[in-house]
Amino acid sequence: MNNWQRWVQAPNTTSFRRALFQIHLWLGIALGSYILLISVSGSAVVLRPQFSRWFIASEVPSETGEALAGSALEARVADVYRDYRIINIVAPTRPGRATYVVLERGGEESSRYFDHYSGLDLGDTYPWQARTVEWLTRLHDDLLMERATGRKVNAAGGMVLLLMVITGVVIWWQGRRRWRDGLLVKRSSPHSMLWQLHSVLGFWSLLLLFIWGITAIYFAFPQPFDFIINAMDSDLEDFDRPDSWLLFLIDMHFGRFRGSWPVLPYIWVVLGLLPAFMYISGFIVWYRRVIKKYQRY
Repeated sequence: MNNWQRWVQAPNTTSFRRALFQIHLWLGIALGSYILLISVSGSAVVLRPQFSRWFIASEVPSETGEALAGSALEARVADVYRDYRIINIVAPTRPGRATYVVLERGGEESSRYFDHYSGLDLGDTYPWQARTVEWLTRLHDDLLMERATGRKVNAAGGMVLLLMVITGVVIWWQGRRRWRDGLLVKRSSPHSMLWQLHSVLGFWSLLLLFIWGITAIYFAFPQPFDFIINAMDSDLEDFDRPDSWLLFLIDMHFGRFRGSWPVLPYIWVVLGLLPAFMYISGFIVWYRRVIKKYQRY
């Protein structure tokens, strides 16, 4: 039996597969903290628009009654925020929008939304929930570094992720007779439930993991992608660029689904946690097989 036949029939017996397994394993262990950080923060960032709607009351609850305006509005605002110095009052530019009020106290400025119908304070224009999501966004995008530096680090992480995806696909192959075992979790499998989940979810999330890796590279180094797009467009003077495929990958990265089902962003939150689960499950399987076995001796 030659090497190719051994690979097709019994890949576990090949030294090539064992070498790739070690590469996959140690890359996952080395980058575990980074994977967790990017995965969890990325899932949170998907709900960034929802957080704005949930916690920033920029719309008035009701437009019943007569809206305050002019001197009446200024007097009511001064009464509500009597402990502050009013710096500016910005009237809404469209129906339903709340009045924007800029305040100062103790040398610190703040801003609030004000209901000019009920004459009540609606809350901070930038509450801690929104600040937390913005912090997570900076963490995910730039690792709290300078923009260029952080994105280059993420690009390196994307390259490693692609390497892990490729090695994971090779490791997933169990031979011609058993390859279907890697598609579904089975009670009759000789492998543990956690091992099966790691293998099965890794296979079914292959495309999404690949997209995340590719787009992480693009955000830091767009030039090669622009070169490909320009090569696909023979007329460089027109405004129609053949970049729809790239825009699709970017939307997939961030979970942007304009005009689609409202539930999709929440599904993307769960999918965004897949890399974290892959790391945790892989680490536990390795710990049980290697560390605990070593501790017995």
